[in-house]
Amino acid sequence: MRFSFLSPFSIFPRKTASSRVAIDTSLRWLVIIFLSGLLVVIGLRMFFSSLQDELSQRSSNERARIFVGEEIIRSIHGIERDLYKMAVTVNPAGGNLVRRNIDNQLRKLQHDLQVLQEGGTVRQEVLLNLEGRDEMVRESTYHPDPGTRGYVMELIELAPLLDLIREKSQELQQLLVRRWDAQDQGNRDGILRQEEQIATFLKHVPPLFHRLDENANRLFFDSNEHLRLLEAQIAVQKERLALAELGLLVLVVALAGLVGILFIRRIQRMNLAREHALATAREARDEAERASRSKSEFVSRMSHELRTPLNAILGFAQLLEDAALPPEQKHYVALINGSGNHLMELINAVLDHAKIESGSLVLERIAFDLPEAIGAVASIVHDKARSKGLAFMADITPDLPRYIEGDPTRLRQVLINLLNNAVKFTEAGSVELRAGVDEGSLVISIRDTGIGMDDNTLQRLFHPFAQADESITRKYGGTGLGLLISRELVEAMGGHIQVDSAVGVGTCFWVHLPLQVAAAPEPSSQQSRVASGVEDMAALVGGPVLLVDDNSINQQLGAAMLARLGLDYDVADNGRHCLVQLEQRDYRLVLMDMEMPEMDGVTTTREIRRRESAQARSALPIIAMTANALAEDRARCLEAGMDGYISKPIHFAAMVDEFRRVLSTMANHQPARSTAPLEEKAPFPTTLPEASAAPLPAYNRAQGIDMVGDEDLFAELEGIFAADAPALIQALDAALDAEDWPTLNRSAHTVKGLFGTLAAHGFVEEARQLEHAARHGDSAHCRDLVPVIQQHIRTLVDAFPAAEVRQ
Repeated sequence: MRFSFLSPFSIFPRKTASSRVAIDTSLRWLVIIFLSGLLVVIGLRMFFSSLQDELSQRSSNERARIFVGEEIIRSIHGIERDLYKMAVTVNPAGGNLVRRNIDNQLRKLQHDLQVLQEGGTVRQEVLLNLEGRDEMVRESTYHPDPGTRGYVMELIELAPLLDLIREKSQELQQLLVRRWDAQDQGNRDGILRQEEQIATFLKHVPPLFHRLDENANRLFFDSNEHLRLLEAQIAVQKERLALAELGLLVLVVALAGLVGILFIRRIQRMNLAREHALATAREARDEAERASRSKSEFVSRMSHELRTPLNAILGFAQLLEDAALPPEQKHYVALINGSGNHLMELINAVLDHAKIESGSLVLERIAFDLPEAIGAVASIVHDKARSKGLAFMADITPDLPRYIEGDPTRLRQVLINLLNNAVKFTEAGSVELRAGVDEGSLVISIRDTGIGMDDNTLQRLFHPFAQADESITRKYGGTGLGLLISRELVEAMGGHIQVDSAVGVGTCFWVHLPLQVAAAPEPSSQQSRVASGVEDMAALVGGPVLLVDDNSINQQLGAAMLARLGLDYDVADNGRHCLVQLEQRDYRLVLMDMEMPEMDGVTTTREIRRRESAQARSALPIIAMTANALAEDRARCLEAGMDGYISKPIHFAAMVDEFRRVLSTMANHQPARSTAPLEEKAPFPTTLPEASAAPLPAYNRAQGIDMVGDEDLFAELEGIFAADAPALIQALDAALDAEDWPTLNRSAHTVKGLFGTLAAHGFVEEARQLEHAARHGDSAHCRDLVPVIQQHIRTLVDAFPAAEVRQ
């Protein structure tokens, strides 16, 4: 196919060069005039604003001067009032008090007159007598204006009048002293004579204050008149500014309209050209997409064709591995198997990528158990991480719903891919998987302490066949399709992937997916198998079972599960009782706890095996039950002679499966412990992650009921735990006070198991830390953790339904 490319502007009539120059010149002049008018408007605005600010400052200063004048008049009236008040005082104490008030007001009056001349701050105090507030204070600062000094004469006349008032107040005080002396002596003539002199004195007071008022009023009037003139000037300036702005805005708007019209015409021409170019590009894109779909369909068909013979090759190679071949040929067969599996992985990756590219990928939308799906992935990756000496941790927040709607297979594929990469590129340290809910979305993070990536690598991370560099490919292998497929799968599920990394520090991927809660699905075939297993378990065991555990809750739970299986059972509190009961009855199976007082499970199992060997008896099946989930704990059980392992909290289905495995193996006369898996798939922990914003429930009752398989039984366990809680708390205190670390270790182990049984997963980790600290005699850490565990016990009891606590 041939393409002919046209200029974007070839579909329009051509314009002469002179017309284009004329349009560009007119547009340029319009823009210059528009910008000039805009600058003039801004300049006038700034000019008038500065004038207005200056007038406003002067107006504010005049108001301050009026305030000073008001204070002067107020002080004059106060002094006049106090003189009359002083004339009627009946004793020297009252007279002295009024005289001090007059002196204070005279000083304030002099200060205010000085502020009027030189500037300063005037203070006004008003008594309120209100609850919580005795007075109100107002202050005003005045700056003298050199251009307005018309009140100088008033100030000159007021100064001597103030001195005269001071003299008059002294004269009045002397008259009052003589009157009080005559009263003390009982001299009626002297009293009358002094009263006449005081009356004569008071007749001369009004004229004096009349002169003071005249001068003060002239000051006040002058300030008011000046303020009125300033406010009139401000109003005139505002009118001028408004008129100037209106005229200029009309000019600017007109110019803007002309410029806009020219721009619109030019934009229209450019849009027509762009539409033509886009149409051409669209045709090319459609052709390229058709070619890409053809390629993807071809790859998809070829991948399927390749898988058929490859499956045959791998199948026959696996058959050859089980055949009796010489070592050299076995080595060749192993190489064929390894290379074939690697080729199958590559074909599967290419096939997935081709499906996504061609749009033929179909996602399931079914209800599935989310914690179980994540737990299955964690179990797969756990062994790989441990084989490299890496610490692996997986956490689920308790608020995560159990059943959601989606495609569990594709979700597991994405998580396994990301986790395998994390393990592959991490030589030392840890790999962490965390799952939770954030703003209505499912968020899963995978963090490692591996080699990390720089910014350039991150930019091409999700490109097909892309890795950091060739050395990475040579050292770690891989096709470079895994991350691309993971991102495409997540986006197909309506989510997205984020990544953050630093060289030498590690990498963290975040998978965000829409969260749609679903109802519990119909019982699966596995559940049906467990149900059917209940019916024939008694026949498989063939006799009574001995349950050995020191904790009453674990005894109750184990007994209920055994009864549900239709088994006859007895209970022993510790290893010594177990040995005694084994001599008294012929048991066919023993469920053994590891951590018990007097004699633990490992020691008891070794003694049982010793007696069997000495008496030439057949081996009694022994299955460990413990909250210890570490590989070394499992190894310790198997080395002691145990045949199976069940981790706490105990799942009914897991117990049935382990019974079948151990008993079936021993029925075939093979040592069960030699074929036991290194690590049974433990129930997925749901500890609280580090960044939790909202408070979470103390325990997951629904999950606990599901583990036990019976709501009434779980309610009984709650009641037993509530009744035993004070004793558990006291036992922790007693062991800590006595620094009896072995006893504290056993108590912590017991509490850890109880937390797991009751689905209080948020408390298990700290109980595990206390157990570890007690085992190593870490006194400081134990003293920090014991109060925390005790509070967790109380919190858990408080969270139980009231009916269970009362039992």
